[in-house]
Amino acid sequence: MTDATGPATAGREHRLSLNELPEAPIADLTRALRPSLDEPHRYPDPHARELTEAVARTYAVPPTDVLVGPGSATLLQHVVQWAAPGRGEVLYARPSFDAYRLIVRSAGARPVEVPLRDHRHDLPRMLENITADTRVLIVCNPNNPTGTVVNAADLTAFLRAVPERVVVVLDEAYHEFADAESTADGRELYRDRPNLVVLRSFSKAYGLAGLRVGYALAHPDTAHTLRDRLLPFSVSTVAQAAALTALARRTDVLRYAAHVVAERERLAERLALQGWPVVPSAANFLWLPLGSASEAFAAEAARQGILVRAVHGEGVRVTVGTETANDALLRLTARRSPAEPAHDALPRPGHRLGPAKA
Repeated sequence: MTDATGPATAGREHRLSLNELPEAPIADLTRALRPSLDEPHRYPDPHARELTEAVARTYAVPPTDVLVGPGSATLLQHVVQWAAPGRGEVLYARPSFDAYRLIVRSAGARPVEVPLRDHRHDLPRMLENITADTRVLIVCNPNNPTGTVVNAADLTAFLRAVPERVVVVLDEAYHEFADAESTADGRELYRDRPNLVVLRSFSKAYGLAGLRVGYALAHPDTAHTLRDRLLPFSVSTVAQAAALTALARRTDVLRYAAHVVAERERLAERLALQGWPVVPSAANFLWLPLGSASEAFAAEAARQGILVRAVHGEGVRVTVGTETANDALLRLTARRSPAEPAHDALPRPGHRLGPAKA
């Protein structure tokens, strides 16, 4: 993915490109973090034990199953380095989280990208692509950048079909924005599967993107193996304190996530009424499958002070922002027909794409 760059018009810039929350869900978080700054000359708890126990209590899992680290992407990096050290293949969807390729290559493994089908994971085709060299398989659920989900029944059947020697990573960074009835929950799936690692993040719904903290849920043997490979002191004192506060204030976090979901649905409905193709989303962003016109659309938005994320030849991902930011986007999309290219755009595909609502 690439951010649209270029001169913005005068006025406020709306950053709808990084899947951040538009506002912090915990209003007085800064005050709550002040005690964690009292001794900056001291190292943090090397294994984030208090936070590990808090995650375990919150999600009703044993502490031995929890691994805390400096962001879920870093934890994924450790999984890949462990399971595919300098060899083998790692399967994931395309398009999906763009850090996957970098993480796989940095481990010395080979990325194998399986195209989405109707903007969703093509699970049968992923199974067909498993070879003797496959070490890791990643499922991003909800998927970034399309926002689509795999339901519990389909994911359970898929996991049964994956050979036990292959480590499956279920990346649930956007889990809190998804509908529980239509989206698989990794917490319910990993306990009797030693080859399944579930990743979650404090960067998205919890609003701690600037502090880099996440966690993994895994079978205790797998969690122990990964914990032995994780550098101690990797999560700062401030990040640990912030995550503890966020878990203690989880009601506020979920209330704000519900607000984001409501704004997501408003934005999706308005875009659809304007005639734009919008894929139903279970995350804090929307996917516009604009094909070859994607980068030109993102560039035009940037000129209007609206930053969105373009995936070359595929589509545009728009983070749900404040009502003001979302309305600015809607004014832009209202000024031109989706059937018309931007000033320097290639022709837009002439058909609407999108699966049934998850």
